[in-house]
Amino acid sequence: MKTYNKRILLSVTGMSPAVVTETLYALVTEKNFIPTEIQVITTIQGKNKLLSALLGIEGGRKERKGALAEFIEDYGSQYGFSAIHFDESCIHIIEDTSGEKLPDIRTPQENEFAADNIVKLVGSLCQGEESQLHVSIAGGRKTMGFFMGYALSLYGRKQDSLSHVLVDEQFETLPNFYYRKPYSHIIINRDGVELDASKANVMLAEIPWVRLGLGVPEGLKHQAISYSESVKNAQALLSQQSITFLAPLEDRLVKFGSKVIKLAPRGYALLLGLVVAKDAGWQFGIREEKHTIDTYLKIYSQIKEDEEMQKRLAGMDNDLKDVLSESRTDIRKKITENFSLGKGAESDYIPSSSRKTGNYELNIDLDNIDISAIQNELARLKIL
Repeated sequence: MKTYNKRILLSVTGMSPAVVTETLYALVTEKNFIPTEIQVITTIQGKNKLLSALLGIEGGRKERKGALAEFIEDYGSQYGFSAIHFDESCIHIIEDTSGEKLPDIRTPQENEFAADNIVKLVGSLCQGEESQLHVSIAGGRKTMGFFMGYALSLYGRKQDSLSHVLVDEQFETLPNFYYRKPYSHIIINRDGVELDASKANVMLAEIPWVRLGLGVPEGLKHQAISYSESVKNAQALLSQQSITFLAPLEDRLVKFGSKVIKLAPRGYALLLGLVVAKDAGWQFGIREEKHTIDTYLKIYSQIKEDEEMQKRLAGMDNDLKDVLSESRTDIRKKITENFSLGKGAESDYIPSSSRKTGNYELNIDLDNIDISAIQNELARLKIL
């Protein structure tokens, strides 16, 4: 199993910061997952609790060691680490649309702000393939945990994971309990009863999650996509995919599911050519070069006057391979933009290609493709 140099524990917290160190303990001792850094999303009240409990900071001043430093002292030498990065910059406070930080989450609107902030943060931490993210939903309000899990499904990678942490009931929410100690450590509960923190059971409950593999879209990085928009885009891609060509052909309008998209001339020529080939039962691509070029140019010439394309596809030394690749890229760009997909994300709306054969294919059933609106135009062009 690959070890990532950047390993992030992401937690959501409310008024109980101990969930961070409890999760950290379980990850280190059970999974040998040693985070290089901790990131937390919370409210203003939650931030103050985190600074006090984990870092020993009160009123902006370092007053004591803090639970995180104690954890590193207690378990660092045994598990081979001497530092875990966590400071005030690692605490992300939920903000409203005007940038005002929220003291708490109490209203439906504040809940919506939390959703947007969480989706954006998870997406930003899932960029690239050189890091590993572990998401804990043990703290904060229940809806915050749900949003964290959902965001991971949207943008998480195969190396990422999700969990909840379970703690013996007698130790839950005790203000002086942060993790199981490796030595006898007595704390007093609310009833004045002595409890030994070295006897506590702290267990990680890993949660299976569905990786949708949508990638991280550019809009999300700039907070241009909300939680609700993320849901809509995911639903559109997960529902049965259908393609409808709208008239007239020259307008290059295609309905992908419920989204109407105007394709670039090359992309439109490729997509419609693939449908024609699929309907007639022949392979669109290098192996049936003459048929492919003829069909492509008949469509392309109807939507754009371009002698250069005629030249590129003429003769034995034609440029068909590059033209088809560029056309597929045009389709990918439009689908990526309109469905808010990240780099490398796949969709059946984007034609597949075979390096071995040089052929292209549209992986959508003919039953879900409608060309009736342009049927007469295709007949006139003698394509059908």
